[in-house]
Amino acid sequence: MPELPAELERMMTARVPRREAANVGAHWIAGSHPVPEQVWEEWDGPMAVAIVPAGRDWDAVAMPFTRLDAVIADMGPLAWRHCPVLLDIPSRRAYAFVPEGTAGAWSEPGTTALGRDSWLIISKPGGRQSRVAQWRTPPDVLTRLANPVDLSASLRRTATPDEPEEGP
Repeated sequence: MPELPAELERMMTARVPRREAANVGAHWIAGSHPVPEQVWEEWDGPMAVAIVPAGRDWDAVAMPFTRLDAVIADMGPLAWRHCPVLLDIPSRRAYAFVPEGTAGAWSEPGTTALGRDSWLIISKPGGRQSRVAQWRTPPDVLTRLANPVDLSASLRRTATPDEPEEGP
């Protein structure tokens, strides 16, 4: 059997990153990192999460689970269809993904907006979910960011007087 050229053999034996071509949501999240390959490697690691920066392609509004439930009930579930929402299980906080730049002007009590210089721990959409970060609504081929004006109005309508202030 003839020997393979060295370059061809190297290409065949090199570690090929596992990237699901059809997993648009995972590509969308990985693409928001300055080094997308790092995100894929972290997802394939033992923790199954990656640390991804906000403020590049999206910002996130953090709120307690109960606030998210109230907002979804107020706006209706169809308003949230295809809007990515990540759950931080240990802290019982939800992160609604909103357009990049939203954090700079965000001021709704009981919430925190994450933009530039903020990072989120994110499980791979459509992949293995960690016990820390799970998707309530993962990004997909129809992903759209939550409308910050509508979100703000709904947060005001559903606020309760005994709600604790959220910290930065």
